Amino acid sequence: METGPSFPVELKNMQNLLRILEVVQNSTEKWIIATIINVDGSAYLKEGTLMLISESGQTVGMISPGCLEEDLVIRCKELFLSKRPQTVTYDLRSIDDIGWGQGIGCNGVLTILLEPIDEKLRKELLFLKNSLENGKTVLHEKEFSNDSTLKSYSFEIDHGQEIIEKTNITRIQEGFKYTNLFTPPPVLLIFGAGEDAKPLVTLAAKIGFFLKLCDWRPGLCNEYHFPSANQYYIGGYPQKIMDQITLSKNDFVVIMSHNFSKDEEFLKNIINYDVRYIGILGSETRTKRLLKGKEYKNNLYYPIGLSIGAKGSEEIAVSIMAEIIQIFRQSHLK
Repeated sequence: METGPSFPVELKNMQNLLRILEVVQNSTEKWIIATIINVDGSAYLKEGTLMLISESGQTVGMISPGCLEEDLVIRCKELFLSKRPQTVTYDLRSIDDIGWGQGIGCNGVLTILLEPIDEKLRKELLFLKNSLENGKTVLHEKEFSNDSTLKSYSFEIDHGQEIIEKTNITRIQEGFKYTNLFTPPPVLLIFGAGEDAKPLVTLAAKIGFFLKLCDWRPGLCNEYHFPSANQYYIGGYPQKIMDQITLSKNDFVVIMSHNFSKDEEFLKNIINYDVRYIGILGSETRTKRLLKGKEYKNNLYYPIGLSIGAKGSEEIAVSIMAEIIQIFRQSHLK
């Protein structure tokens, strides 16, 4: 099995996961993490979906359209005292307003694991966060006894184990094993921290991309101007920026600094990289001037974005992300 994504990735679930891991890293509150470990039938969200519940009742993420969260918050009050993981089951098959599903169209039985985040689990979740941000796939396993009591868990870098499904449950001698493969989010690297990059960064982050922002101006390329970006790379010359960055074949790149000489140098350094997509903002004439007759691979796109008649930076951001999502989805359908 190849490293990196090899099956369709739900971008919204990825965004939810990254937000949860960010809270685990930065919050001083006590939290319980809820995981859907099995769905028998149909449900709004699938196995592997996560949600955080704090001691004060705050939630991060969701595991249903809202029909289970309130009950889970109540259950968690006791778990903060016992500090023991608990597995609960919800039957959503009822079509009336009495059952958990409340007629929302879910016709399954959900098994959800509730785990108080102690220091050991927090370290494991931060290991997961760091691994995903560095483009590594993580294999997560939980072993349960026959009565659904959690016996053990592990997070390990995946080195090519043969797993047919991203998430599955298999029977073992004295219970069952839950397996989930966490794959890194798709990376979007943007060269240029100008004003028109702001709606693109914001939109891409909301969709679920991991944002790497690059520029030679530290006054612009920072958290204050781009709070949705995940990483910032600054250098006086594009070559210095490139020396700091690691790229993979699954990554997407957008060049939009509006400075011709900087764009030219950055393109010169990145054009031979084996990445999924390199998009250049500007007219076809300008891009050809940037290329100076150089040959390039079929991963170069210009003018950037789908042709939807976009006007203004917000609409252009939509056209760029539409093109990127189209290519992302096509690559995962092969």
